[in-house]
Amino acid sequence: MNKFTSALLAVTAFSATVAMAEAPVASATGFYLGANAGAANTNVKYSYNNNNTLATVGASSATTIASGKQQNYKAETGSSAPIFGAFAGYGMQVNKMYFGGELYAGFDSSKLTPMDDSATGSAGGYFKATVQRKNFFGFAPRAGFFITPTTMAYVRLGVEFGKWEVKVDPNFATIDASAGVTSNQKAASRKQFKNSKNKASFAPGFGFEVFMTKNLFMRAEYSYLFGPSIDVNQNIDGYNADVFAGTTLTHKAKITQHALKVGVGYKF
Repeated sequence: MNKFTSALLAVTAFSATVAMAEAPVASATGFYLGANAGAANTNVKYSYNNNNTLATVGASSATTIASGKQQNYKAETGSSAPIFGAFAGYGMQVNKMYFGGELYAGFDSSKLTPMDDSATGSAGGYFKATVQRKNFFGFAPRAGFFITPTTMAYVRLGVEFGKWEVKVDPNFATIDASAGVTSNQKAASRKQFKNSKNKASFAPGFGFEVFMTKNLFMRAEYSYLFGPSIDVNQNIDGYNADVFAGTTLTHKAKITQHALKVGVGYKF
C-alpha cells in the first residue's frame, strides 16, 4: 500500500509542476475519453471447513469422534498485478467546482492462490484453490475542485462489475490412493469445483487531473473495491476418512482490491 501512495503523490507532484507552466484551461466542460494503466493489489480472506455427517469416523478398531477431525482453516493473501482500461464521460465545470460521470472498462490480470498443497504426497494431499478476475466495467459519478486553473482534485463513487471466479482443484493422487472408497465416490470428487459472481461492487476513489493543453489532460487515480464473497462447495466423498471427515468442504473467499491507475485523456 505504501508503494501505491508514494506513486500517487509522485504523479500528482509532477502533474502540478507541469500545470503551473501551462496557460489556464478555458473550461473542463464537455465530453472526454481516455485510457489508463496501473497496478491492482488484490486481497482475499479465504477459509474452508468440512461438514461432518457422521458421529464417528475410521475403522472400529481406531474409531475417532468426527468432531475431532473438524477442520476450520483460515488464511489471508494478497498479490499485485497489472491492470489496463479505458474511460469515457461527460463533465461540467462551474467556477472552481466540477460535476460529471463516466463509464469505464478494463482488463485485470489478478490471480491468487490462497491454498495449494498440490505437491503433497498421495497419503495426505488436499487441493489447490485459486481466485481470479479477467475483466471489469463500471460507472462512476465524479465531483471535483480546481485547486489551480489547470489542476483538479476529485472524488468518485464507482459501481463496478467484474466476474470473480473461485476454483478448487482436488489432489487426484490422494483420491486415487484412498482405500475404503467406491469408484463412484472417487469420480464425484475427482473434478474441478468452481463458482463465480459478476455482481455490482462499490468502488470509491479519488484522484487528480491536470490539463496539459486546452484539450489534453493527465490523470492519477486511486480506488478501493469492496468485492464479492464467493462460496464453493467441494465434494470430498472420494477422500479416505483419514484425510477428511465428512462429505463436503465449504470454501469461502472475501475479495477486496486497491487499484492505482495513471491515464491520459482528451476533452472534445
